[in-house]
Amino acid sequence: MTTPEPMRRDEMLEMASLDALGMLEADEAAYFSRSFLEAPRMVQEEIRALQASIAADLQLVSDEEPPAFLRNKVIGAVLAEIDDASQGLAPIATIGALRKARVEKSPVESNSMRRVEDFDDVEKHLQVERRAIRVRSMNRSLMAWRAATVGLAASLLATFFWLSLIANQAMKITQLAQGDSAHKELNTLLGPSLETFLTAPCENWAFTATRAEFNCSGTLMVVIKTGESFFQAYGLPANGEYTLQVKSGDGVTILGKLTGGGKITGASFESKNFQGALELQLVDANKQVVMRSVRNV
Repeated sequence: MTTPEPMRRDEMLEMASLDALGMLEADEAAYFSRSFLEAPRMVQEEIRALQASIAADLQLVSDEEPPAFLRNKVIGAVLAEIDDASQGLAPIATIGALRKARVEKSPVESNSMRRVEDFDDVEKHLQVERRAIRVRSMNRSLMAWRAATVGLAASLLATFFWLSLIANQAMKITQLAQGDSAHKELNTLLGPSLETFLTAPCENWAFTATRAEFNCSGTLMVVIKTGESFFQAYGLPANGEYTLQVKSGDGVTILGKLTGGGKITGASFESKNFQGALELQLVDANKQVVMRSVRNV
């Protein structure tokens, strides 16, 4: 018996709708399948598109709901066929609620899979399967939430770490800005020459008020190498005229004059030898001694 020639394109298109609806006989279906496999690629795609449109046509689908017993009967037959086909195969593992239901009702010595007919009702089997599906879904959701929680905790920890670094850097910048601002303010109030006296080796003379009503203090810094001096005072009344003088065994020598600046006052003076000095005095315009020095070497 010779093998028939494959169908032509127009013949296959005519048979495609019947094949999609399952209305071909076994030999016709085999003939159509062989012809389809031997057809060109473009013809195969055309037939697939035609059968897909037929399968998606809702007008060809019956609106009648089959009875429940028929549905259970079909599902039971399919499951029974599956069990028959796998009767001689030992399972690698069984997982879920279905395994528990089968183990409870099967003999311990039996290693083969239990047939679906052992269930009193196919609907019970379906309920067990649905329950197992829900349990697996919940487990997957739980794992996803755990992973999300760990990720969120890690991101929060990283965020707090970076915020701490940023806060430390901001604090350092603020301190530098405040230090620079204070330095500029001191230069404005006392003059830029103060920095020279702060960095050079100096002899310091500390001044204290002579009376309680004079709420002021001061310091005279004398550069040891050059004899230059810088006087800074705190609490001198603003715009008051003062004279800084040196008292020694030879008499009194005027070192210089300065004007009160309120909160802080500063003035620099030329070189002077303080070796024989016994006392330094700050005198106001009325010749009253406002502050007197206590030598601090």
